[in-house]
Amino acid sequence: MNKTIIILTIYMVAACNLSKQTGNEQPMASEPFLIYKTKADYSNNVPVIMNAEKTIILSYPSPSDLVVAKKLTKPVKLDNGFWLDRRGIGQNVAFTSFNYEEYAQLDEAPSPGMLMINIIDNDPLLELYDCSMHLKIKRDIDKVNALIADGFEGCERIK
Repeated sequence: MNKTIIILTIYMVAACNLSKQTGNEQPMASEPFLIYKTKADYSNNVPVIMNAEKTIILSYPSPSDLVVAKKLTKPVKLDNGFWLDRRGIGQNVAFTSFNYEEYAQLDEAPSPGMLMINIIDNDPLLELYDCSMHLKIKRDIDKVNALIADGFEGCERIK
């Protein structure tokens, strides 16, 4: 038993040391940093994630997922018609007719079938960029807008 405790302690100390950063390293992306542009303003419409063929909903939020620190997780408006994702969209995003306020008030999420018949655009994206390499600026909207102005340098264009 003592041998097991010693091994676990060594493992935990080693894991903690591996996770420390020296200050010169890039932080690991622990959250997505996606910037996108859509065909229309869907900033108040709840997104869902579909399969590549756009025939099945693979992922959708719980009503409680739309609120963090008592605020709705709507996307943030950026320059040049771009939006900063705060919900977890992806290349196969579709937008529903449900708005954030009404959806967040629901006791439970609508069924996938109900969400499917409420999709208003299953191909809304004009552009999508993964800017996770710049995660440290995600909460500084002026710097995010500068990133857009600089042509998304260091970001991966997904669409």
